[in-house]
Amino acid sequence: MAPLTYSLIATGLAACSALRLGPGITRTPGVVRPVVDVRMQAPKVFNLAPDAASTMPTVASMEAFTVAPPPWENSDRQLLQLKREDPYLQQLIKKCPQLSPVWRRADFWVNETATFLEIVNVLGRFNTCDQWAMRTKFLEVENTRKEDRSNSLTLKRHEMAKRLGCAERVALFQKVPELPFTNELLAKSVGLTVEDFQKLPVSIAACNIVFDALAESRSGLIPYATVDDRYKQIVNADGSFNELAFRVGHTKSTVLIIVGWFIFGKANFIWVLVGVKWMHDLRPDLVPSPVDLGLFKIWGII
Repeated sequence: MAPLTYSLIATGLAACSALRLGPGITRTPGVVRPVVDVRMQAPKVFNLAPDAASTMPTVASMEAFTVAPPPWENSDRQLLQLKREDPYLQQLIKKCPQLSPVWRRADFWVNETATFLEIVNVLGRFNTCDQWAMRTKFLEVENTRKEDRSNSLTLKRHEMAKRLGCAERVALFQKVPELPFTNELLAKSVGLTVEDFQKLPVSIAACNIVFDALAESRSGLIPYATVDDRYKQIVNADGSFNELAFRVGHTKSTVLIIVGWFIFGKANFIWVLVGVKWMHDLRPDLVPSPVDLGLFKIWGII
């Protein structure tokens, strides 16, 4: 075969490779292939040095992050919710019975609860939001437009929060469990010590309830300065816990959520949800929860 023929064949094969043509690739009409980001294949490295919230480092200056599963897929390191019969939890509650009341999320249909003891355990691990506002665990989500709480865990959401100068709910429950309990005055004000709290795990439920009170709404983003101001109202300068301020913030969140239901025309269906939730709490062995029945999906449609 002439050299010119070899040259033409080689050129043709190179063109096929560049255009992604050939037996190994099939193209189905009407199907768009998703773009897979390199983060799906290997974690990058980010600079995790602590920095002030007002001067949060940009993604370009970070060193690397890890791709983590959703926290509601419970793990040993990060608990979704502490069991009420937990031996150490019960030991501390017997020591301080005033910390035994159980709190629910502001969106009360969510099955997340925490005792006052667990709430104090969260508040004693930071003084300002710059101690936890920078998160390093992100979740890859295929459809970011879908209404799903997993979208709050994405890198895109974190970048948006930094541009807006806001602290995230996700950052609170990701980072605070890794911080030590340091507020000695707060521990003393409730009759315990720093060492007592240091051994108590931090649950995502407790973090979410604290964020509800700080946000005074269902929002997942709060301006940095607002977080710090409201924290100072809940934890006094002398380290004592201001239960009234906490209750006011949490109640505001609940009220705004209920008002939102009426504004957006879903109030009629809420009674179905409340009724099913009440029956489920009464007889969980017979009546599935609203989530199991898929009622929230119906609620999202109407």
